[in-house]
Amino acid sequence: MKYIAAILAFAFLVFLVKVGVDSTAKKSSKSVRLECHKKSTVFERVYDQALIKEVQRALQKGEFELLSHAKKAQYMESKLFEYVDMKEVDAMVKNALAAYKDPQAQSTTPVTIDYFVYENDKDDPGKKTKESKLFAGYLHFKVLVGGERIYVIQIDFMDLQGKDIPEKVECAVQSLMTAS
Repeated sequence: MKYIAAILAFAFLVFLVKVGVDSTAKKSSKSVRLECHKKSTVFERVYDQALIKEVQRALQKGEFELLSHAKKAQYMESKLFEYVDMKEVDAMVKNALAAYKDPQAQSTTPVTIDYFVYENDKDDPGKKTKESKLFAGYLHFKVLVGGERIYVIQIDFMDLQGKDIPEKVECAVQSLMTAS
C-alpha cells in the first residue's frame, strides 16, 4: 500500500513539474487568435493593455491619421508595385475600419496607424531558408498614440500581384479591433 502511495506522490510531482515548465515556456508571438490567422502567418502584439480599448474607441469614432509606405525589393527586380497602388491599399484600410464605425463612440485619443507593404526580396543574401522565400510580402501595421507603440501586427500575403492584400487588410483590422 505504501508503494502505491509513493508512486502516486511521484506521479503527482512529475505532473506539477511538467505543468510548471509548460506554463513558463516562452510563447511565440505568432498569432492564431482569429479564423483569418489560420490562413497566413500573423504576428501581433499589444504593447499597452491600458490604451488598446481607448484606441479601438477612437477608431470606431473615425478619429485617426493614416500613414503608408511601400518597401520595394532591393536585390531583385521589384514587380509588386506595378500591380499594387498604395492609394488603393489606403482605401482598403479606411473601408475596413469604417465597418467598425460607431457614432456613439467617445474618444479624444489621437491615433496614428503607420503601415507599410513590404515586397519579399527573394534575392536578399540575408534570406537563408526556403520558407523565407515562399511569401510574396507582408503588411506591417503599427498603431501609435503620441508616438508610443500601442499595437503591432504583421501579416503575410502570398500572391505576387498582391491580389490577396484586401483580405489581409481585413484580417489585420479585425485583429486590431478585437485585440485585448
